[in-house]
Order: sequence, then structure tokens, then C-alpha cells
Amino acid sequence: MRFLAAALIAALTTNIIASEAKKITAAPGAYNIDLTRYDFIDTSLNVIQFPRGNASFNAFYNKLDTLVFENRGQVRILHVGGSHLQADVISGRIREHFIKEYPGASAGRGFVFPYSAARTNTPASYASAYKGIWDMNKNVQREIKKPLGLLGIAVSTSDPRSEITLLLDRYNSEPIWGETKLRLFGYSDNNDVVPVLRVDSVDIYGKLDTASQSYVFTSPRPIDTIQIAFRWMDSLQQATIAQFITDSLIQDSIARAKEDSLKKANGDTAQNKKEPEPPAKIPNNVALPEVARDSMFQGECDVLDTACLAREEARAKGPRRCADMVNKPAVNYAEGELDSTNYANEHCITEAEVVPDSVKKNARPRFTLTGILTETNNPGITYTGVGINGAKVHDYFEEVCPRFEKELAYYKPDLVIFAIGINDANVERFNDKQFRDDYDKLITRIKKVNPNAAIIFETNNDMFRKVKKKRYVQHPNGDVARKAFFALAEKHGAGVWDKFSIMGGLGSMAKWEKADLAKADKVHFKLAGYNLLGDLFYKAIIKTYQEHIANLPAQTKSEVK
Repeated sequence: MRFLAAALIAALTTNIIASEAKKITAAPGAYNIDLTRYDFIDTSLNVIQFPRGNASFNAFYNKLDTLVFENRGQVRILHVGGSHLQADVISGRIREHFIKEYPGASAGRGFVFPYSAARTNTPASYASAYKGIWDMNKNVQREIKKPLGLLGIAVSTSDPRSEITLLLDRYNSEPIWGETKLRLFGYSDNNDVVPVLRVDSVDIYGKLDTASQSYVFTSPRPIDTIQIAFRWMDSLQQATIAQFITDSLIQDSIARAKEDSLKKANGDTAQNKKEPEPPAKIPNNVALPEVARDSMFQGECDVLDTACLAREEARAKGPRRCADMVNKPAVNYAEGELDSTNYANEHCITEAEVVPDSVKKNARPRFTLTGILTETNNPGITYTGVGINGAKVHDYFEEVCPRFEKELAYYKPDLVIFAIGINDANVERFNDKQFRDDYDKLITRIKKVNPNAAIIFETNNDMFRKVKKKRYVQHPNGDVARKAFFALAEKHGAGVWDKFSIMGGLGSMAKWEKADLAKADKVHFKLAGYNLLGDLFYKAIIKTYQEHIANLPAQTKSEVK
């Protein structure tokens, strides 16, 4: 296996350096950057800075050493943020570097989720689809009806036809994923419905882990397509309701087609109308499914079209009320729009107000899904991105995501990259002390799972504040947040990737937009911009590891020769 170690060292130490002189391209797997085209980018700052030294990285470096020199073990990386991470463009680029530049180094895709069932954008690195009617809860909502986990999002269904499908290699020119183990985090209200993994048209039942409320599946072969169906304990009830829904949809479709045809023929349908066919019969003791707003929605917005995403999510969210927040100002969670301030508590949990599905009359079986962890037994690197559009630091707190640690314990990251902050700072009155206090609480949650986890803070990008319909002004909170990140790094012995300064500092977002790297909202980036940032971050983190290798004893380094 030594040739694998040598290949990784070669990739880590030479590949990205040699490619910098070539022209940038957005194609997956192509990492060529001509940084001379962007004189506003300060490449001299493209390093991981350690205000208090890098001793906290020893455990992470040691695990990388074991993988590189001995081809043993797995290294897990967690990247947490907002819409930059939900879109999974910058994080996807970094993942490509780790996986594609070292073929065979993948230890699994990590956490994934059927975002289309939640009526929001799926990460750009894979595709998701669904059947049936699903409800959605996520950590940026004021009213949260389901306990959330690591990903900060949940989908719930009582539709007997429900299925979800994740296509991990959908956008890869060549397959790179081959998952053999899956852990599906979720639960049914009355233990009357279970998820099943479908492989080659065969249903595979998972092992229930009651402690973590998850189901563990082992695939008979490596897979890159994850198809999950949901089986009710009362199979007759499931079949009956499913048939009723299908018949109703067919009859409705036929009726509408006939009506449209007659209207087109003569514009007068009164004499040609027939009595509608009677609806399918369904037992009186079976509750009917709720009406879907659009059960065929698969996510119509481009992953980088933030205005479209905001509209879709607003429609899906609907009006929400909480009795104890009546007098509190409403909060606009659409990124690029300003809140009046970054309140420490913008959520209310409605457990006392909501009637549980399990006690409703004729309640149908319901299943709630909070995440899927995909893995292999192979040595290598797993890179998971966690992001929700509009998320702030406190959106991952205990009262919002009570299952956070429980789910994280099965991933146990060796390195955590924190990129939450753009929404916290995109306010008129930014409370940087509250921001640091919030991060302290979130870091405590991470350290409960892995006290030795290394941490890198990614400072906010520069952004502009919208003051009128088409007028933007420089937003100084980016620099204030930058200083807060360095203070956090000093306190926690962490590293900092100073994205704000690297991209050119205050006002630089206008230059990125002019160079066709940033969007007109002056908060988000275009595909080329995200890819460039991903390339820069990868180069910075690998440089820190190169320095670690350079300081290893000579005998250890000779193992890769």
C-alpha cells in the first residue's frame, strides 16, 4: 500500500501548485487557477493562521499520518455553514480535491439528505427526488414542530406512497461513490412504519438502534443510488390508502382532460357534460391524506439563484405563529435581506401547542427523517457539508437541534470547519460579543462528541448592504466579524482561514462581481467564484499538513519513499 501513500503525498504537495498557472475552469475535477487574472486577491494571506499555535491539530495530523503512511484508518471532516454550504459548491470543490486527486481515498460520502422533499435546493454534488407528500421543518423557522439533528432539517410523511432517492454520482463524469453502510436517522410516532433500503428491486430491512433512533443498513454491494421506501406494519391499510390516492388522482386527471378537450372543441361543455364518476371507496376508520401544494415538486431553482430559493422556501413555509412571540418583531430569513438585529432567540418550539399525530383520530403511520450517514469500511477521507439557507450560529443550539450530538457521535469529526456567520453579521446592529458567545456554546456541543477535534474558522466574505431596491453600500460588519473569528481562534486554540482579507477586504465583493465571480446580490458567489475559493482553501489546509510532514522525524518520512 505504500504506493498509495506516495500518491497522496505527491497530490498534496505538487498537484495544486503546478496547476496555478493554467486557466480557471468550472468543470468538476479541474483545479486550474490563473490567479494573476485577479490582482485584487491577496494570495500571500492564503494560509491557515494559528493565533495560539497549532497544538490542537496534533490529533488530526496523526490520523492523516496513519492514513498517508500506513493506508489505515479514516479521517472525517465536517464543514458547517449557511447557504454557501447547502449549495455545496465551495465544500464540494474541497471534497473533490481530497477524493479525486487521490483515487481510492474515499471512506464514504458522509451525511446526505433528500432536500427536494423539503422543497429546497439539493446540494450541487448530488441529486435527490421523492414521491408522496412530505412536511418540512428546519432550524431557521420560528416555529419548529420536530426535533432536529446535525443537519438542522427534517422531513415527515404519512403518505403510503412515499419514497426518497439520492443519486450520489448524478453529476460525476465517472462514478466515485460506492457506499456499503447506511445509517438512517429517523423515527415513527407509534413504531408502525419502518424504512427499507431498495437494492436491485429487493427490500433490505435495517437494524433498529433505539438509543440513537436510527436504522442501520448493510448493502449487499457498493451502491451510489440510495432508494428508501417506507413500509407500514399494517400493509393492508397502506395498500388501501395508496390505491385510493392513486384512483382519485387518475379520476381527477381524466375529468380535467375531458373538460379541457370539450372546451377546446366548442367552448360550450354544458350539453356534453357527464356525471362525474363516484370516488373510490375508503374505509371510514382511515384518515385521508392532506392535500399537497405540489406533490411533484423536485426543486425548480438553480442552487445559486438565491432570490428563487427565497420565494420557494417562503411558499413552503407558510404563515407561522407562536403564542409567546406575538409581540416580537418578525424575522426575514432570506439571505441578502437585513434583520433589525441578530436576536439570540428567534425560535419557539411548539410541543405544547401541537397535537401529536399519534393521538389524532384515525392517525395514519408517520415517519420523520433527519439525515442519512453513508459510509464504507475502506481507509480514506469523508467530508460532510452541513448548511441551511439563512442559518445563524444559534440555529444549531440544543433547543432547536436536540439530536445534534447524538447524530454527530456516529460521525465524530477529526476536523470541524466553521463557516457560519454571514447571516449573523448581515444585520444593522451586529452584536459581536453575542456572536462569540453563541459560537462558544456550539463548540461545546462539538467537543462533547470529540474533545480532540481540530477547528478552523472561515471568516465571512465581504458583502454589501441593500438600502434601496437596486442600491447597495459597503457593509463594515464583515470586518467586525473577522476580528470576532480571530478572538474565537485565540480562545479555542483554533486556526483561521481569513477569507475576508484574502478576497481583498472591505468593498472587494464589488471587484468579485465585476470579475464575474460573485452574484448581483453581493452576498453570494457564482460557480467560478465558489470553485476558486474551494481551491484556495484546499491549498491552504494542505500547506499546513506539508509543514507538519516537513517537521516529522526523518525515519517516519522515509516510509513513503
